[in-house]
Amino acid sequence: GARPGAAMTGVTIVVGTYGQRKWAELAERRALPSARRFGHPVVHHHGRSLHDARNGGLAQVTTRWVCFLDADDELEDGYFEAMARCGGEVRVPAVRYVRPNGLARQSPGIPRVAGHVHDCTAECLPLGNWIVIGALVTAELVRRVGGFDDHRWSEDWCFWSRCWQAGAEFVRCPEAVYRAHVRPDSRNRGASAAAKMAAHREIAAERGFPIP
Repeated sequence: GARPGAAMTGVTIVVGTYGQRKWAELAERRALPSARRFGHPVVHHHGRSLHDARNGGLAQVTTRWVCFLDADDELEDGYFEAMARCGGEVRVPAVRYVRPNGLARQSPGIPRVAGHVHDCTAECLPLGNWIVIGALVTAELVRRVGGFDDHRWSEDWCFWSRCWQAGAEFVRCPEAVYRAHVRPDSRNRGASAAAKMAAHREIAAERGFPIP
């Protein structure tokens, strides 16, 4: 359970990269320095694909908790202190989006499923993803659901929805802030709308969710 002022212990931060070497180099400049300053164990795994990178990093985790971090993103000050004040197997942070010029696009907030005007809960997951990859999660839960699957898109949505279907408790932790850098050359920007929708429908069918 959560304790006011409690310190977060037993955490490993996993930075997963894949593909071109530039992403591993970006991690060395951004994600890894951000992760290392917290004093927790840090793993960097460069794999053949996104799911291979994250699963390969997970294989090196021996702590109770794991926090996945993308190469071009960071964790803001007080991240794990805020997480320690929350409960649940999955602790969901707010996100601060940052432009290429380094300026924050907006104040941090917990994302919502597209079209939702309420604060999302785990029950929203059948309709889309609202949980950033940096959510703190127990390593046992990640392993219990089989880690990350190989999908062309929306791997994170597939993963978090499987955690929810496995009965995990999701808790919003808005004081923990994940800093996501918006890059024009990132994978999130490169896929076509049709490719994203095809992958979304594939996962929805696989999980038994409504197919858009």
